[in-house]
Amino acid sequence: MPGPDFDWTGLPEELRYGLLLGGVGRTHLADLARWALGRPETAVLGLDLLLAAFEAGPLDGGLAGMLAGLDARAGFLSPGARAMAQAAAAAWREPEDAGNMADLAGTREYDRLLGLLREGFRKDPVNLFWSRHLLDLGYLLADWDAARRLVQEAPWPGALKAARDKCLGDVAFQLGDFEAAGSHYKAARLLRPARFRLGQCLFRQGRLDEASREWRKALAQAPWNTNILLRLHDRLLDLDRPSATPRPPLPGGLAVCLYTSGKARELEATLGALYASDLDGARVVVLDNGSTDGTQQVLAAWRDRIGGALETIRLPVNVGAPAARNWLARHEAVAASRFTAFLDDDALVPPDWVGFFGRAVEAYPQAGVWGCKVVDLAAPGRIQNADVNFLDDSGPDPVLASLCSQDLDFGQFDYIRPCLSVTGCCHLFRTSLLEETGDFDIRFSPTQYDDLDHDLGQAALGRTAVYQGGLTVRHARLSGALLNRDRAATGVSLGNLRKLSAKYPPEARRTMRQGVARAMLEDVLAKQGRVRGLVGGAG
Repeated sequence: MPGPDFDWTGLPEELRYGLLLGGVGRTHLADLARWALGRPETAVLGLDLLLAAFEAGPLDGGLAGMLAGLDARAGFLSPGARAMAQAAAAAWREPEDAGNMADLAGTREYDRLLGLLREGFRKDPVNLFWSRHLLDLGYLLADWDAARRLVQEAPWPGALKAARDKCLGDVAFQLGDFEAAGSHYKAARLLRPARFRLGQCLFRQGRLDEASREWRKALAQAPWNTNILLRLHDRLLDLDRPSATPRPPLPGGLAVCLYTSGKARELEATLGALYASDLDGARVVVLDNGSTDGTQQVLAAWRDRIGGALETIRLPVNVGAPAARNWLARHEAVAASRFTAFLDDDALVPPDWVGFFGRAVEAYPQAGVWGCKVVDLAAPGRIQNADVNFLDDSGPDPVLASLCSQDLDFGQFDYIRPCLSVTGCCHLFRTSLLEETGDFDIRFSPTQYDDLDHDLGQAALGRTAVYQGGLTVRHARLSGALLNRDRAATGVSLGNLRKLSAKYPPEARRTMRQGVARAMLEDVLAKQGRVRGLVGGAG
């Protein structure tokens, strides 16, 4: 079996950057494939990326038709993959009102969209258009019973058996039945994502060596896939578990800072998870931003239980997120701690969160900030945030890569690496560096983009953020695909985006992107070398 070899340095810069962002996501892979196919020197890689895009969404008849058409001229597919692509293309017919359904998805009118999709499926069940979009909507809404019924009852073409098995594995995975999911993925290994997900099932069952073997095979099949390389690296070096060192995971002390306003119920749950975790002696400071509900009673009850380890600040009005962060950063308990973590008042940390941050600090001690993976509380398979990077730096507004929103969570973002920014829902700073880089910008009040702005300021100084994907924090606020903001909140968000664009014009963003791209490439090359050495060329 070939080793984890791939010539990263020989790629055109734009294609290399796209692959550094990740090797997952149907839309992302299809975009990279189109770019690569347009150039003779990368056309062969482009064919494999197009196949990978189809494998990520094997019910997409449009992609299948493109793949089958290219294969008819180049003959590059295996017999099984060719039969799948031909079957999916033949069973795909886009209805005349597809644009209307896309509009309903864009405005998040999911009930109306679901009705149209179900009616279309009832009339024409063999058309994969209906199955694909019903399944995508079921995944988005976390309706696993409906998704499983659809997969089991739809009239699948025989050549798409592996796609059916993959979908059944995906549903079982999201329901937490990793043994059943693994069985389905074994039957679907014609599709490369199934092999990676089989490895994740084995990892979740504690079968660590078997997981490593599957990921080694998956990397041999797709050596350009950054997600597999990073995941395998962290498994081989035992970085995917909390720090096991006998010393404190964050030596020098930790202060945990929260700010809240009118969310007593969410704050109660957040503090409950926080104090159920191993805080390793951390001090907790909560700033109440002028709440008029039961927030003060919640805080008083926790002070009675915890005592002096919990300190509270009460402000008569809501000063907004940036000012609240700055106020907390000046608290004496924070200044006396070597590390400072900011945590949202509706975010639930796992018991070992401090240990996971300790791992990230050990691996990347010079980072400007360390962050984590954030998922929806109601449906943990929906990823809200992972590692954040620029996708496009040429336009008037920054465009961020959204790979984590293109699929559910199957462990493909469970790695540690440098990036442009991490979510402010739960992030960690060295207190001295937080003081050095200055305040969060109050121009981004009351909230939205203040954390991104702070990370961009550090990137402008040459400091990368570091993402710790082994740490998963559950967030009560819905992901963007489901969140319906009111007009005022939408206006604030758009206004703050304009401020961000003015503060960091395209040329400044381009310099940041280039610096982060260098850091990511150096990181990938180093990990590629370590993996090659650890597997001894055996794959």
